[in-house]
Amino acid sequence: MIGRVAISFSLLRGVGHSGKSRSRTLHVMLQTEFRGYPLNMMVAFILVLGSIQAVSESPDDLPAVNDLRTRIAAIRKRADLPALGVAALADGRIVQLETVGVRANGRDTAVDRSDRWHLGSCGKAMTATVLARLVEAGSLSWSSTIGSVFGDVDEIHPNWHPVTLAQLVRHRSGLPEDRTPDSIIFPTVRRMSGPLPAQRLEVVRLILAGPPASERGTVMAYSNFGYAVASAMAERVTGRPWEALCREWLFDPLGMTSAGFGPPGVGTGDELGHLHGHLGNRPVPPSILADNPAAIAAAGTLHANLEDWGRFLGLHLGAVDGFLSPATIEELHRPALNGRYAAGWMTGTRRWAGTDGLRPGPILTHSGTNGLWYAVTWLAPERGWALMAVTNQGGPDAARACDEAIGAIIKSIEGAIPGSSGNRGGDQGDADASP
Repeated sequence: MIGRVAISFSLLRGVGHSGKSRSRTLHVMLQTEFRGYPLNMMVAFILVLGSIQAVSESPDDLPAVNDLRTRIAAIRKRADLPALGVAALADGRIVQLETVGVRANGRDTAVDRSDRWHLGSCGKAMTATVLARLVEAGSLSWSSTIGSVFGDVDEIHPNWHPVTLAQLVRHRSGLPEDRTPDSIIFPTVRRMSGPLPAQRLEVVRLILAGPPASERGTVMAYSNFGYAVASAMAERVTGRPWEALCREWLFDPLGMTSAGFGPPGVGTGDELGHLHGHLGNRPVPPSILADNPAAIAAAGTLHANLEDWGRFLGLHLGAVDGFLSPATIEELHRPALNGRYAAGWMTGTRRWAGTDGLRPGPILTHSGTNGLWYAVTWLAPERGWALMAVTNQGGPDAARACDEAIGAIIKSIEGAIPGSSGNRGGDQGDADASP
């Protein structure tokens, strides 16, 4: 079973290559970094992190309650979360969708099924999908290099020139792991202003000024900035801002009308929708400091409601004809050699994901958080399932609750779909899902 961590400032989860946890718990963070400092100083250091985790309980470990809403409400209450939402897609349609709790602690307004949730690094799969569409259109190729796109940018160290787009989206570019915010680079990015494409080009100059930390293609090092570089490559070859590319090549064609960037709302009134994430149990209203810098949007500042997220996930289960070729979808799901991370997806197997109840089936998974929200998804391609869990709070309790909620969805969906077989033994026989 994979360990849990919460990193200081980011409160985000991750594991080392050995699968052993490196943790600073939320409690420690609140004692050492939060108390005595204004909230906006804390939020300024939030960093998107996509971590991969195991469903902590098999379906049969959960209480024998048929009503999914009752089960999710019990999980939310045990974890003391403001709200919890779940959804399941099967055979291309939403078959389960429940939300429980409130939009903000201290207020009575309940979440509803159409509320938007911050998806964090679950958005990396969307980034890779937009890039894949540009590859199919001929604007880029997976073998496009930093040097071929930014050859005129003198500040880039020449050792970066051979790094490919495929290596960037698989975290094998040579960039160092950046799960913990760099004390110099991240604040510099936070202070950037002006048009976003210009900011992203400045990010490229900043993080590629020195030589790579490792030889390209050899080391998996989770890099949010790697995705920022990939989005800057797309902007450079198309002449379009990244946000516009996402809308033109992904959101609009799939009908994802709730999808956008940054905190899931603006303003302070409950009538404007689901706005508040939570640092611990303290509501944090949307602002530019309530998320990661917009310059690294491709790493994970996306939000959407559960139905629209399901539309995207259905694409990766083959439910959207003609959107991407089968070969391209296979490329997006293919991990690097001797690795488990594909293009925005962690790969592995789970017993419940197999079709016969005996053999583990393949899975795709990712989680994401900006420290104020948490989201996780699991795809079981052989069964045509996409499972989603979200909450408007960050930290390890949120992560555990979402994992438990995924287990509840599995139990529920197996009982609701004819021909589904229960008792799949949860994580037995699973491949190691650590990056």
